Amino acid sequence: MSASQRWLLFWGCVLLLLGLLFGLRALGVLENVLGYFWAGFLLLAGIWLVASAFIAPPAEEEALRAVVDLQGARRASLEFDHGAGQIRITGGAPPDVLLMANQGTGLKVSSQLEGDLLKVKVDCGPTFVPFLGPESGVWVFQINEEIPLNLKVDTGASQATLDLSDLQVVYFKLEGGASSITLIPPARVTGALIDIETGVANLDISVPEGVAARIRLKESIGAFSIDQQRFPCLEDGIYQSADYDQAAYRVELTLEAGLSSVTVR
Repeated sequence: MSASQRWLLFWGCVLLLLGLLFGLRALGVLENVLGYFWAGFLLLAGIWLVASAFIAPPAEEEALRAVVDLQGARRASLEFDHGAGQIRITGGAPPDVLLMANQGTGLKVSSQLEGDLLKVKVDCGPTFVPFLGPESGVWVFQINEEIPLNLKVDTGASQATLDLSDLQVVYFKLEGGASSITLIPPARVTGALIDIETGVANLDISVPEGVAARIRLKESIGAFSIDQQRFPCLEDGIYQSADYDQAAYRVELTLEAGLSSVTVR
């Protein structure tokens, strides 16, 4: 569904609500139309937010544009702040570009070059509001695959797909609220560190084949499912690949998951 279609659907529902209330007033059923309208409007907006955050729209191809050139940097720090809706982060940016994104209202990008380090902050607006977000309803970001980087993603009520398999992510920090998150750690990094903190979330982590992992579970009341054929339990709260110390590519995950459901495989 395009942005214009979402706009028509949302405000069409608002007009139907308003027409229904005035109709009930004409029949003598209601007196205070305005009071009921605001209550109904807030209920409609809440239902729209929840549905749009967790129901994927039909796939649409959108042209990506360069939003941050590499500017000769040899390493980078990227921070994403995504309030609600859907977001996808992968590799695929050209060699002279650090970050590419699709066009959409509500996207703010700032960057600063400090020596050979390029610092970038990305604020992407919600995708559930008819006026905001990209045409497809999903923010799509592609990152340079050859630049070592620190990456932070902060999400709210989001459906996030974070495919870091082709990226040179040295450190990754994820903070998630009421989210559904799919995460694929880096596949070509030795000693990548991943810190994850979630509230009420559904988190699915798929470690690439050929990558060893050490998984540390902090205090949590969530539900965990860990593939112990790949990651045997060493002691309470610690799981580790048998060849972790000798592996060419490995990742260390620290999970603090609150009421979340977490799968690691």
